[in-house]
Amino acid sequence: MANVTLIKFLGGEEVLGEVLSEDATTITVKNPVRIVVIPDQLNPKTPQVGLAPYLQFSETKELTFNRNLVITTATPLTEFVNQYNGLFGGIQIPSSKIITP
Repeated sequence: MANVTLIKFLGGEEVLGEVLSEDATTITVKNPVRIVVIPDQLNPKTPQVGLAPYLQFSETKELTFNRNLVITTATPLTEFVNQYNGLFGGIQIPSSKIITP
């Protein structure tokens, strides 16, 4: 399974991507996507969350970010990993909820 990581930048932007490599000064990510909040027209109090291409007009699939611009990295929620993997053909993670009779 791809190492999908959530990256939070100084400007507040949050990006999901498959981490290819990282060191003290850079982090290289494959297929980065932005997490975007989309207003719900029917119920403005409950916005939708979606994924959008990070450099939407670029053909480059691997980007290297300067670590000075990164606040933190974290493991994303399973729902985000599944949505990301659905876009890029990765494995979907089953829900961990146990069903009892």
